[in-house]
Amino acid sequence: MVNGVLKTRLTAVGLTAVAVLVLLGGCAQPTTPSTSELHVGSSSSPAMRVMAEIYAGALRNTGTEVAREMIVGDDPELLEAMQKTDVDLFPAFTGQLLSVLTPETTAVTAEAVYNDVNRALPQGVSVGDATPVSASPQVVVATRLAEPAQVTGLADCGRLPAGLTVVTVGAPDDAVLRSFADAGCRFGAVQALPDASAVVDRVATGTAVGVLTPLELSGDRRGSATSVQALRVSTPDSDGGPVSAVVAAGPRAQTLVPVYRSTALSRDDVKTVNKVAGEITTADLAAMAASVARGNDPHEIAVTWLGDHGL
Repeated sequence: MVNGVLKTRLTAVGLTAVAVLVLLGGCAQPTTPSTSELHVGSSSSPAMRVMAEIYAGALRNTGTEVAREMIVGDDPELLEAMQKTDVDLFPAFTGQLLSVLTPETTAVTAEAVYNDVNRALPQGVSVGDATPVSASPQVVVATRLAEPAQVTGLADCGRLPAGLTVVTVGAPDDAVLRSFADAGCRFGAVQALPDASAVVDRVATGTAVGVLTPLELSGDRRGSATSVQALRVSTPDSDGGPVSAVVAAGPRAQTLVPVYRSTALSRDDVKTVNKVAGEITTADLAAMAASVARGNDPHEIAVTWLGDHGL
């Protein structure tokens, strides 16, 4: 009887020891972060499609797992998907993003718009470094009209002949046209044309002014852009003094930025994404967007660009 009790006790002690060892062994294993894939989103525009592929490719090239499929939607849809953790990163223009987040804002300059976007984003969502890529609408005029009147900036717009037709790509944006009128421009009727090249060709005749973004203007490769110029918009310096006679006016700045979920990207991931800002240019993106619009694969275009820029 004694031997039976002793045997039972020893068996229980042995099982307890095994359980402790299993627990200790589990605690000794190093914990690793989740290796789930990052999901990148994009609007359907050629420029945003290739830009999303550039961000995704840069991350893949550093070893980060990124899903191959892009999630397509506009800014409100992508922000909503981000809140549901279905999207981790997408490219956007600051002015458009701010209009979604706080439509009543009066911010115009690139710095002010970027700062307001930072403040207005939902908790857990951030923007990375701004790129130099701009989609801010500009007034484009024939050089032969601008030079005799010494028109170089938006503040000089009132020196142009009154009533000139305004040509744009697609439907005109009333808010943009109002902002130019507020800056002193005296435009006439508005006419929609099919593409930026058609706008540039019409403006070059001196019978109209155009409204184009730097991204659209850079995409015109036919040479007629040398006979037109975009009116410069300057802003006051940080101390409040003007850097030139041109005032801060016109449409809200549209600067390309990466938008990401703060907990989804590591510190190294954010550094990788921000490196793109030091390499991409408006001309680069315009050329790549034009290639996508012609039917070429945005993924392959992005891979080539990343290789050329060591990313």
